[in-house]
Amino acid sequence: MARHEARALVVRELVAEHGVLSRRLAQLQQRVGDQLQASARRQAALDGENIRLRGELVRMRTAVAWDLRSAALVPRAATGPRGLAPRIAPGLLEAQAVICQTGCAGHAHPWLEPDGQCRRTGQACDRLEDEAVSTAARGTGPSDPA
Repeated sequence: MARHEARALVVRELVAEHGVLSRRLAQLQQRVGDQLQASARRQAALDGENIRLRGELVRMRTAVAWDLRSAALVPRAATGPRGLAPRIAPGLLEAQAVICQTGCAGHAHPWLEPDGQCRRTGQACDRLEDEAVSTAARGTGPSDPA
């Protein structure tokens, strides 16, 4: 009889352990399901934002290509953390300076607005004096021997 009771005790422990493991598995499945749903919602929101931004980019490029100066079509400056004006990479700062010095003249479409804003970047152009521009163009500086 002792052997039968010991066996019954082992079976009860196994059943109890199985119950605990089954409940834990159910909790984990619920948690993973919730995470998958949250991830799907985030992905849908990102897809919607991507489509909206791509549409806005097409609209802005079209406005620039057709030289449409309407404020509703071409934003002039960045607005908020997701501003629309392109940022200038550090390696392109010198090129930006040259472009600003030439008056932001593009092919048949000047980039420089009458108020000094560059339509290409949405920022104000920093223009040097004519003497500094001509000196820079010749490759000689004030300390360089001529």
